[in-house]
Amino acid sequence: MGVFLKTMFFYVLKLLLVPLRILPVKKNRILFTGLTGGKTNEYSCNLKYLCEYLEEKEPGRFEICWAVSEPENYRFLQEKGYKVVKHFTLGSFPVLMTAKVIVSNGAYAPWFPFRKSQYFINTWHGGGAYKKIENNKPDANWFTRKRAQICADNISLFVSTCKAASEKLFRGAFLYKGEIMEQGMPRNDKIVRQETEEQAAKVKKEYGLSPEDKIVLFAPTYRPEAAVITLDADKLLECLGQDGKHWYFMRRAHRYQNGYQIQVTGKKILEAGDYPDMQELLCAADVLITDYSSCIWEYSFLYRPCFLYTPDLDSYIKNTGFYTDIYEWPFPLCRTEEELYEKIEHYDENENRAKIQAHHQALGSCESGRACEALTERIKQVTGVK
Repeated sequence: MGVFLKTMFFYVLKLLLVPLRILPVKKNRILFTGLTGGKTNEYSCNLKYLCEYLEEKEPGRFEICWAVSEPENYRFLQEKGYKVVKHFTLGSFPVLMTAKVIVSNGAYAPWFPFRKSQYFINTWHGGGAYKKIENNKPDANWFTRKRAQICADNISLFVSTCKAASEKLFRGAFLYKGEIMEQGMPRNDKIVRQETEEQAAKVKKEYGLSPEDKIVLFAPTYRPEAAVITLDADKLLECLGQDGKHWYFMRRAHRYQNGYQIQVTGKKILEAGDYPDMQELLCAADVLITDYSSCIWEYSFLYRPCFLYTPDLDSYIKNTGFYTDIYEWPFPLCRTEEELYEKIEHYDENENRAKIQAHHQALGSCESGRACEALTERIKQVTGVK
């Protein structure tokens, strides 16, 4: 659905849902709703980590609901006593209209007509301030700006990872004038606190790897289908394997990458597109290879080797662009495979750590390792639940 149709849909839906406004808002009801569409597990990202924190620290105090695309895949949530509804169905609308708190990482905010008495928390789904989003892209128009304004009017609280995101994304692209909580994202709490052993062990067990095995994770971001990226996984593993350790190549394409041609060749490729939690993959990865993805933000707090493989950099700058100049990012930039192998062989851990620390300072990092705690206190305050 294009931006124009989504904007029109907002106004139509606003009229259709008027009768539901007679239903009382339930002060202890929290609705989690993640990004829809694409190939993904919706019980993930910031919503999963905040929900699990609430479950652990505030058991039984809230009525927790989830809106998902395929409820049959989330029976484990129902077994926990959560209410699960399907997106865009008649049964979901009363839940959406009566939840006191809605927590999203981007979904619903731009088009659903929430009530003023509801409290919408947008955790967003990317850290740092890297590739430009819709309203700041070269092809932005009146409708993208209108959509951004609808989104801004819906949101009660934005959660930010850094000062640059607060200024360039939320104040800028989203035209948002409300409160911003600068505590970092819930999904990053454990990474910032360096609590990664359990997640890494979980990933390796899932793929039948031993604790000593090494993983290089290839996680490119979304780009137009016309773009074609090639990478020789076996040659990459040969380059990494010069340290005498056993390496595995893991590939995770972007969730919206339908039909996108990532031409990765090789015999030792582990597919991670269906793995439900990107943060766990980052915890398990000894090396990350990406391009313009914001996953570099959370990975940077692990201070592990990361390389930007960007053979289509010129076209990406032209069609999308960046908030922070890519040449100022803290990781080695590689335009060709040969350059990638060279940068891997000459990687300097101390030099890169210094660059990462400078990058965090330049962007004004707000990651505290306690975002879940801060949001839980805000939810308790808003709902009045003691």
